[in-house]
Amino acid sequence: MKVTPTKPIIPILPSYWQDILDSIVTVAKGMWVTLRNFGRVVIKRQATTITKKWGSREIALRYRGTIGLTIDKRTGKENCIGCLACERICPDHCIHIETIDDKPGHKGKYPVVFIIDNNLCSLCGLCVEACPVPALIHTEIWQVGGYSHRDLVFDKQRLLEIGEWQQERWIRVGIGNIDQVTGKKSMQMTDEEWQAEEEKKKAAAAARAQRAATARQQQTAQPEKTKHFSGSKAMSQETVEG
Repeated sequence: MKVTPTKPIIPILPSYWQDILDSIVTVAKGMWVTLRNFGRVVIKRQATTITKKWGSREIALRYRGTIGLTIDKRTGKENCIGCLACERICPDHCIHIETIDDKPGHKGKYPVVFIIDNNLCSLCGLCVEACPVPALIHTEIWQVGGYSHRDLVFDKQRLLEIGEWQQERWIRVGIGNIDQVTGKKSMQMTDEEWQAEEEKKKAAAAARAQRAATARQQQTAQPEKTKHFSGSKAMSQETVEG
């Protein structure tokens, strides 16, 4: 008995018009989402990425987010010493710092201007690693959206607020203070420690001045002694000759 082979089943492909219909439906769904959020985003200016329907995402405590500046909790002073290491190492050239050489009560140079342009920042973390003190840290903050480039240029005050928020959170959850988290030691001192150091510097300067004055007096007295000795020797020679 001869068996005729069965033909393979060929899947029915959607028609040309079905493809067009699917495309129109897909575009309409996307446009509906856009129109639905148009009033909230453009008119009310509410730039929210995660809605209440989905909830907020849990962020790791050591998340490498927006850069912040820190304050030494023990002294209440800024940790930055104005060494410009972060500005020099930044591959995106997004850090700008201006410093003054001396500010009473602050160790190192004092940064009067500290700007980070988040339009350029790639969050590579090189500035945090290069900082010799715990002045720069990564934070959990990742919502840095804005309506203009100017909104993403953070000045010193904004950076300090971000860093202060992250420090408080680390302390609150029990991780520790900024020195414990970063493993770096702050160079800042309390006002009492600063006054004691200034007194030591003044005492050392006075001692150096005293030693210099004594050395000058000895140098002044040395020629007179040499002159007196030469005169006595000449008189002795005259006596011997006589």
